[in-house]
Amino acid sequence: MIPRIATARECAALFPKSLDEIRTLVSSAKDNATASIASILGGDKNVSTCTLVDRTAGTLSLASSILSVVKNVHPEKQMRDEASSLMVDLESFSIDNLSSNKALYQALKCVSEDPSSKQFFESDKETNYWLDEELAGFRRRGLELESASFALVVQLQKDIAALTTSFSTNIAEDSTHIEAAEDALLGVPEAIVKNLKKNDAGDKYILKMDYPTYFGVMKNCEVASTRLAMSQAFENRAYPANVPILQELIYKRKQLATLLGYASYSHYDLDSKMAKHPDNAKKFIAGLVPGLQKKWESEQVVLKRNLHPSVVLTPDGRIPAWDIAFCINNVKRNELNVSETTIQEYFPLDSTVKALFDVYEAFFDISFERIENGEELWSPKTSTLAVYDRIDGGASKSLLGHIVIDLFPREGKFSHACCHSVVPPTLQEDGTFSPALSVVLANFPTATADAPAMFLHDDVETFFHEFGHAIHGLMGRSKMMTLAGTRVKRDFVELPSQMLEEWLWEPAILEKITSHFKTGETLPAELIRSKVASQNAFSGRDALRQLQFATYALDIFGAPFSADIKDASEYDTSALFRSIQPKLLSGIQFSDATHFECAFGHLTGYGATYYGYMWSEVFAQDVFQYIKDRNGLLSPELGRRYREKIIGVGGSRDPNDMLREFLGREPNADAFIAKLGVVV
Repeated sequence: MIPRIATARECAALFPKSLDEIRTLVSSAKDNATASIASILGGDKNVSTCTLVDRTAGTLSLASSILSVVKNVHPEKQMRDEASSLMVDLESFSIDNLSSNKALYQALKCVSEDPSSKQFFESDKETNYWLDEELAGFRRRGLELESASFALVVQLQKDIAALTTSFSTNIAEDSTHIEAAEDALLGVPEAIVKNLKKNDAGDKYILKMDYPTYFGVMKNCEVASTRLAMSQAFENRAYPANVPILQELIYKRKQLATLLGYASYSHYDLDSKMAKHPDNAKKFIAGLVPGLQKKWESEQVVLKRNLHPSVVLTPDGRIPAWDIAFCINNVKRNELNVSETTIQEYFPLDSTVKALFDVYEAFFDISFERIENGEELWSPKTSTLAVYDRIDGGASKSLLGHIVIDLFPREGKFSHACCHSVVPPTLQEDGTFSPALSVVLANFPTATADAPAMFLHDDVETFFHEFGHAIHGLMGRSKMMTLAGTRVKRDFVELPSQMLEEWLWEPAILEKITSHFKTGETLPAELIRSKVASQNAFSGRDALRQLQFATYALDIFGAPFSADIKDASEYDTSALFRSIQPKLLSGIQFSDATHFECAFGHLTGYGATYYGYMWSEVFAQDVFQYIKDRNGLLSPELGRRYREKIIGVGGSRDPNDMLREFLGREPNADAFIAKLGVVV
């Protein structure tokens, strides 16, 4: 049931090329699952039942992952729409036949309660962990409710799945843009302006909301009105289309949680995560806020001391929100001697990617082979990496899997950066693991007539981050398909990728991966020192912004926000967002004309668990410091230890146990606090 993908061509063949192929993929997935479930329910109930249920769920998830990639990348809107529609259909099928199947639940309960299974589970901790988690999941989904309530739970799950897909589709398909004359783009890097198209009249540039354009304008444009227009357009993406969808999603998630016996959807969502309860997540946030706010106050002093003439404070001294990125960049350039556009010249995309691969190869003890097979995929600008595990010091190698990389923006493509773990590395009957497949999507600046595509340092971090997810997807080996790859607890999943970002702030690594696009020279030592010194210059503001999003996600699905609401249209999602902003980030003038939540895609995928980004970063910093203290950034020995203890087991163990075993102690927040440079 798990495809064995040995070549890049076989990777490409997984993805449908026509509407008929999309439909065939879904039809086959349903037929196979139906036959598998019938076999499970008609056969003996023993420990092998666990593997059969796991494989059935895993192969359905595989089909859904393939559809998700097509929805996010395919150049033809008709293909994206069909993939989106059939994702909803497949999720509905999965709810009916798997996650809400009482007969399957009873079959697994029989296995769990069978005395003859006890000895097996004592020796097979992985399957035992899977079964405990699976049974708890069935109970959380209401499998022990009476029939009428359970039927409503099932319908709500289907409705939520459809709303989730519609919400993300509206973000991906959003075509928001503004137009600006050349003199309104003063200060915007020439490389960005050269990539802009002009309107039909030919007198203005069209500024879309892709990340290279947006951040290029917001960080560099010296015209305040352009920054304001760009900011308001960006924060109104998918508005108003996503307003009723989000309202309905909140309402139905609240109904679902209530039926399942939880005080709110946040309580339901966190019950299976590391944090366990919203109060624990909020306590975590509350513990960080005071120190971060003190740091942010000192950062505001620096910003105001370096105000550009185009930035006008409010009468009470607040900085307009749409000027913050510009002000920060101004300080980095003028006071910290960090010119991001100058540094960008040392990150030409092709040589930088190769150098980044060298770092991965050294630490993880692996090797890459790049295959230019874009014509077999969905865009000629995509390619595939075959990833090999080095054996006996590189004397031989074995295939870990493949990573498809799609790095440049285009119409209709997912506009952020992400990684899809498509085929997980699962133990096969012959004792080997299936080669895995991940897909990395990003939207980096493209080449111009005068210069190659070049990364900003932020872009390099983004690539290293998402590629970290991809490596996790290839190395997270498990007996159980639904625990393989990146299938770990949601508030732990960001650890591997966040940890790897720290490599890019180490002077030796920066020297290793940089090469000026004209001269080939590495980044000068002075620029490296300045860049590294700037890492935490605005960590107060950056962290508070993340906690603002985390608080919003917890609150929007929390009990107080949902209390006494009789109709979904009563939810004022924008008012909630605006009420949180000034509480955490004082000293900023926020706009009342924006609706950021409409493009906040994590509200559907991550639900209430957005706090997980910072929660997992605590552990990421702890693990990174452990490796750094042992001079292990390019050490295959420490890389192997990290693989074995943390990412190499997928989600088959409790994350707390993984961390304790790797660190040799209880994890702590010391490295995290030190990195932020705050006093708590």
